[in-house]
Amino acid sequence: MAEKLKFCCVCGDSKEVGENHLFTCKGHGCDVIVHRACYGIVSVPTGLWFCRKCESQERAARVRCELCPKKEGALKRTDSGGWAHVICALYIPEATFGNNRTMEPIITSKLPKEKFAKPCYICEEAGLETQATHGACMGCHKSSCRMAFHVTCGQKERLLCEEADPRDPNNLVYCGYCHNHYKKMVRQKKKQQNVRKQSSSGPAGPVSAATSFPHLTQAAASLP
Repeated sequence: MAEKLKFCCVCGDSKEVGENHLFTCKGHGCDVIVHRACYGIVSVPTGLWFCRKCESQERAARVRCELCPKKEGALKRTDSGGWAHVICALYIPEATFGNNRTMEPIITSKLPKEKFAKPCYICEEAGLETQATHGACMGCHKSSCRMAFHVTCGQKERLLCEEADPRDPNNLVYCGYCHNHYKKMVRQKKKQQNVRKQSSSGPAGPVSAATSFPHLTQAAASLP
């Protein structure tokens, strides 16, 4: 029987490039699988590996992301002593990492209050009004759109992207679109690809975060 593929719960990819291996948490009932670079694992463990949540042995009922209603996933401590998902911190621009290499703690104390004021439209459409108002939402990357949603809701719906930073082509911008504008973005990307096939030139379009996190692949090259 073929071994079941493992997917990183941050980037969604199953590939292991160089030293950027996948680690599976051995905590009881925990299903966290992460790439070394996606979770900031600097020192490779010699024995069993545990995610930060399981390592803390904090009661599961007390663990909840400050930025979304989801309790499971790749969590790290915040500067306020709570928890937040790594992917939430990546996609909410105002959230940062105290140490970029270890990706912890996640700095949430500097987030503007308005980030916590907008409800998640994905939760609302699913009839989860209570969850809709928990945490901080990211906005649709279409400048004229007012739709907002939790990062993990966007991840589940495959709405997250990485795009080249227009101010610096060497950097990436983590963003996402509402369902409507995501479909339009995909159509635009296909048009760009067709143009490139004909002209063999042109700028690269957005890349789905569900299958690729090139910055993390590059970061892995510098891992000890």
